[in-house]
Amino acid sequence: MRRSVALRIEALGVFTVLALCLSAAPVEAANTWPGDSATRTADGSGVFGKNLSGLSFENPQVLWAVKNSPSTLYRLVPSGSTWKVGEKRSLTFADGQGDPDAEGVVSTPDGLFVVSERDNDNEDVSAPTVLRYGTSGTEEWALTGMPSTDPNDGPEGIAWVPDAFLTRQGFKADNGKLYDPADYPGHGSGLVAVGLEATGEIYLYALRNAGVALVARFASGQKQVMDLEFEGTRLWATCDDHCGGRATTLAVVDGKFKTTATYDRPSQLPNVNLEGFAISPDCVNGKKLTLWSDDDNTDKHALRSGALNCTA
Repeated sequence: MRRSVALRIEALGVFTVLALCLSAAPVEAANTWPGDSATRTADGSGVFGKNLSGLSFENPQVLWAVKNSPSTLYRLVPSGSTWKVGEKRSLTFADGQGDPDAEGVVSTPDGLFVVSERDNDNEDVSAPTVLRYGTSGTEEWALTGMPSTDPNDGPEGIAWVPDAFLTRQGFKADNGKLYDPADYPGHGSGLVAVGLEATGEIYLYALRNAGVALVARFASGQKQVMDLEFEGTRLWATCDDHCGGRATTLAVVDGKFKTTATYDRPSQLPNVNLEGFAISPDCVNGKKLTLWSDDDNTDKHALRSGALNCTA
């Protein structure tokens, strides 16, 4: 959600201030966007209004999106060159109450997950939470290990990283051990990555039946994070107009996630409040469809599409 440009440092604890200093990446020269420079609107006029935030492809024909106020989950399907609402539902917490400040969504083999930074009905209290919405009901995990932040600068983006990728790459948890999925029974088939807006850090969690386990935390290469996207062999971290719409990619290097590249936004993509980012899993004619969501609904459009070059 749009916030004041000035950080409310007086509202933050000393640990958050330290985290801001330690994790914020220096401003570096960025590479040209590795795809088409052209973008276009990808929704009808006035469909979503403000506050559309996270995006995630289930498959090339189904896109999930969340709106943070009022908390709404959308299932979108193609309509020519745009996306239309197939289904939508209002979101609550696991007890059926509240209005989750839904900032990110990810579709995974383990279900559909949404990250929320607070309850809009109690917006002055930070409450970092991941929720899973399914046919059998709603599950909820309170996130631990994050520094205290302004309630509106909390978890902003979410992605899912498969266990198979982590073990193949020789990923090491912050405890120094080689990552072994068996150490986190009941967590599913992958870890959830959560991006913290205030510091730009990324947190990897195992969501278990008995609660969450923080497996690792690392810098994204951005001073702030608005969304995360895992694309086969790399993790993307994107920022909004506070960072010029830049994106970084991260890969596992010597057992740890490290920044491998920084990219400017496509030259024709407006520098607006881009809070959501998604990459289609399909490669067509050497390109993948990419989508951004604009929380401000600039010119009455909340979705914009572009193209990313396919990688091996």
